[in-house]
Amino acid sequence: MVRGKENVSSVSNVKKSPMDIFHMARKNNKAVYVYDKEEIAGVMLTVEQYEDLLQQTKKAENSSEKVEINELNQKIKDTIPMNSIISAKNLDEKLSSLGFQSKKNTEEDYAYLTMMLEITETGKIDYSLKKKEDRRNISAEVIGEQTNKIQTFDKLLVKKILLRVE
Repeated sequence: MVRGKENVSSVSNVKKSPMDIFHMARKNNKAVYVYDKEEIAGVMLTVEQYEDLLQQTKKAENSSEKVEINELNQKIKDTIPMNSIISAKNLDEKLSSLGFQSKKNTEEDYAYLTMMLEITETGKIDYSLKKKEDRRNISAEVIGEQTNKIQTFDKLLVKKILLRVE
């Protein structure tokens, strides 16, 4: 299955003169497929072509990351309406359902007091997304304030939620 006569070579040609293969790749501005009999054994590129390929891959990864963050941001907006009053427990359960680490101490004990102190002192509650295989840290910053409109102390007004990738 030969790809095209202008960008193919054989393993024996590579052994004889590898620089000729690089010149072919540069001249045709495309990779050279190296065959061993009728099977592709590898591909040869110039340094420029390789670096361009790495740059394209990085752009695709960044684009994919932006899509992932945008999707997560939309899920948060769908789950937790901005400018809404929500209990600390409900906030924690909703963010946990989206993959963020819970503030829950044990099966029965939520860290309501800690969460409410955090939002009162700093104006925000920080959540971390459980680590993914790519080891990026994604965090959500819940910006809001404790509300006095309702008699219970564990209610807060969620003003906005910001996502960060580190």
